[in-house]
Amino acid sequence: MSRNSENVVCTVSGDRTECTDAIESIVRAFFGEHAKVIRKKSAVSISHEMLGSTIGEQNYDYELKLPINEAPEHEELQKVRSLCRVKVQDLWKKLDPSPNSDKGKRLVPPPSSDAEKIPQPAATKDRPDTIRVKNIPSQHPREFVEILVQREFHSKPKIHSLALHDRENLCATVTFPGEDYGFPMEQLPKVILARQSSSDVLKIQYDADFLSFTTLYNARSVGLQADVEYVYISLTQLAFMAEINCSIIAVVGLGTHAFGTFRSKTSGSHEMWLRDFLPQDIPNSRILLYGYDSIVSEGQSIETIEDIANTFLSRLSLRRQNTSTLKRPIIFIGQSLGGLVVQEALLKAENSRSPNEQETSLSLYERDIFDSWHGLVGFGIPIAGLHNPSLIEAVKSQPNKVLINQLCLDRENGTPSPYLVDLKRRFEDCCKRERRPSSHAPEVLYFWERHYTQPRTRNGIKGEKVIMVKDSNTPGARNLPSKSDHSGMVKYSSRSDPLYEDVSSNIKSMVLSLAERRKVVQSTSVHE
Repeated sequence: MSRNSENVVCTVSGDRTECTDAIESIVRAFFGEHAKVIRKKSAVSISHEMLGSTIGEQNYDYELKLPINEAPEHEELQKVRSLCRVKVQDLWKKLDPSPNSDKGKRLVPPPSSDAEKIPQPAATKDRPDTIRVKNIPSQHPREFVEILVQREFHSKPKIHSLALHDRENLCATVTFPGEDYGFPMEQLPKVILARQSSSDVLKIQYDADFLSFTTLYNARSVGLQADVEYVYISLTQLAFMAEINCSIIAVVGLGTHAFGTFRSKTSGSHEMWLRDFLPQDIPNSRILLYGYDSIVSEGQSIETIEDIANTFLSRLSLRRQNTSTLKRPIIFIGQSLGGLVVQEALLKAENSRSPNEQETSLSLYERDIFDSWHGLVGFGIPIAGLHNPSLIEAVKSQPNKVLINQLCLDRENGTPSPYLVDLKRRFEDCCKRERRPSSHAPEVLYFWERHYTQPRTRNGIKGEKVIMVKDSNTPGARNLPSKSDHSGMVKYSSRSDPLYEDVSSNIKSMVLSLAERRKVVQSTSVHE
């Protein structure tokens, strides 16, 4: 390959060995060890704030050189340019502005002063806060994401997950190991405010609410999970890397934080089993987390369980449409109220199109969710009502008492609400084999708490310990005890936690039965 300005990957001001090393490392990661970088003087003028131009300093072009019979793809070249640009910008923030030599300028810690330091309150949390990063362009590798987040928060992040969220974007979950546990939440408002006034073309979003869908794991982006510098795998390669056997979708309960609900209770731990453990046991999957606003204290919403389920179904239908996952089997995980939301959504999906009704795109995808439903794993789903008298008392004068009255046992006679009685009957009917397009009924597994839970009153005072949800017999469902209280059933300290092993082994069993069903279908079609 002859020297060609089209193959210039970066232009840098000055003779910087740190920049040269970084650019060479990126180029070799993309194109292999045989790739070379040629540095030559440039006539191009670049601004100081972009790539470190200083008046009087010579600018240098860094040009890619491959063996004579190879040529870089245009898209790959563009990605290398983007990564080199960000890396060099990051290096320039750390370079000594007044070096002693023209050549290698040594990196020094970024300047700081008491005026620049933001006062940090004493850490009061026992586990690190986790933030979510969305709308990351799918062509950007892990190193790029780390640099972007570090530039926004001024602290080195740890990327715990980086997964394809839709056709064009990635989703990440992040903590900051070198900071107090509450650091992300303290800095997040400042970062969001700064981005609102920024002209950055990357429309990346940061939040800690975890509302709607979060992709925690995707088998087709497994290469992005590796904690290796400059990992890059093209979308074409990802498409053939792993077949995704199923989607696993977890829905949280009442008044809880979507991510925090499934986190380990161990002090100092950042681990969350849906993200950190389950992908190891079920690698050929996509794992989604769904959160919704169901605040209890001062709740002003008049939403019902049906409303929450309708929103969930609509969002899931659009997601499957936008990610081309029609017909992919689904295993739902429902925690407490989240299980009722799943059940109501499945009932609506089943009835989304009657035989005499004209088929629409949305009804097609809604019905597909019911047809693709393979299993449900429930944790303390209040099928026969939630026993929490203090909760009813807390909301008696609030608009959200509508939802709470649907969910809780009657305070006077201890019976479930008419809504729950009807939902139980309808859901049992929809689980029957004859209601399914295939010859198989869905697999339903319920875990029931065996430890008392201590609820809190409206004023934060601890109430009387209760078993919040008692077992409820459902025809065709399997029932297993869980040696935990209501919230602890979905919080595991490690992959060897006995509670987690019970759960993961049963989910794996569902996935294996799915594979067996596929074999039967394929065998039948061959004989036909």
